[in-house]
Amino acid sequence: MTKKKEEPFDYENFEKEAIKKLRSGKGFTGEDGALTGLIGRILQAAYDEEMEAHLAETKAEKNRRNGTTKKTLKTGAGELTVNPPRDRAGSFEPEIVKKWERHIAPDIERQMLSLYAIGTSYADISEHFRKMYGVNYSPSFITSVTNRVIDEIEEWKSRPLEDIYAIIYLDAIHFKVRENRKVETKAVYTVFGVDLEGNRDVLGLYIGKSEGAKHWGRILENIRERGVLDVIFFCVDGLKGFSKSIEEVYPKSIVQRCIVHMVRTSVKHVSWNNLREVCKDLKKMYNKDSSKLALRELDRFNEKWGKQYPDIAEKWKKNWDELSVSFDYPKELRRATYTTNSVEALHRVMRKATKTKGAFINEQALEKQLYLTLQYNKKSWQRKTRGWPAIIRTLKREFPERIPD
Repeated sequence: MTKKKEEPFDYENFEKEAIKKLRSGKGFTGEDGALTGLIGRILQAAYDEEMEAHLAETKAEKNRRNGTTKKTLKTGAGELTVNPPRDRAGSFEPEIVKKWERHIAPDIERQMLSLYAIGTSYADISEHFRKMYGVNYSPSFITSVTNRVIDEIEEWKSRPLEDIYAIIYLDAIHFKVRENRKVETKAVYTVFGVDLEGNRDVLGLYIGKSEGAKHWGRILENIRERGVLDVIFFCVDGLKGFSKSIEEVYPKSIVQRCIVHMVRTSVKHVSWNNLREVCKDLKKMYNKDSSKLALRELDRFNEKWGKQYPDIAEKWKKNWDELSVSFDYPKELRRATYTTNSVEALHRVMRKATKTKGAFINEQALEKQLYLTLQYNKKSWQRKTRGWPAIIRTLKREFPERIPD
């Protein structure tokens, strides 16, 4: 069978048609775009060149062409119909567009994952590609693309960690998840660490039914199994039993309770008229340069507000041992340890990506969403800790036997 002679490409007519489409608002790519037909012709020419090369290689077998098949491709320029050639021996395997390949849009999976990471629904992702490229992707196809990160997530969850961290922030965030035909609130436990070079990293995300000290204990056991032998500082909220759970796994670690959390709980029942002034007076206390000066300021606070709000000063004194740890160190280290704001900023990134979600269909869907959100938003949380040179000097001076050279 002789190859059918191909008609020369009519560039003049193509130019007229392309201009006509552009003027009518079709655009360069997408459904019926100005360049879509040309891209299809280039792909067809590539098929033919590959076939010619294949026939030259199999000349001794007296191989030859055997017609064509029809194939629709989804590309960055829109949907195209091409006619891949066949050979008599059935040994032709195209490389540019492989035999079973149907999707060749540039970075299509990366774009889908990026859109999913910022909280875009499957339906909106599908509509985006239809408008941009004239390509229709079903929700099931998009699900299959996002599901490809599941193995990657498992590797990430079990990856080995550093043997020592300067600071680890522990906090939980809550999401709605469907389970057993009911919508339940799940706690996502976040372990956010700072290594000895000041680099921040999410060491793990763990999903549980509700936040509790016992579950945190199991999580700490997990990070120890993954190689974390020592932690200088833990920064935590006021969850009951938190310090005990930490001490059981890392007995040498220093636990600093989050002062910002303490302020929030302290002013919960303060009247609106007094709120600003009470917060200002509390700030005077926890901004002092030593624990002794801070306690004096707390006494002054109690003299002023004790009759109206007797529980506030009492609560601070009761938890003073954990609240006052950072007073013993220079301001750079105090600033890095006196609050869990770092992990709360990370949680804001998560909330922003999930704010349009009602409830996740299962825990795996939630885990997939949060993991991709972290991976595609690293600039917002994976940065050097402020004032790190001064912090590491302090740590080496205060803990020389624990900080390696």
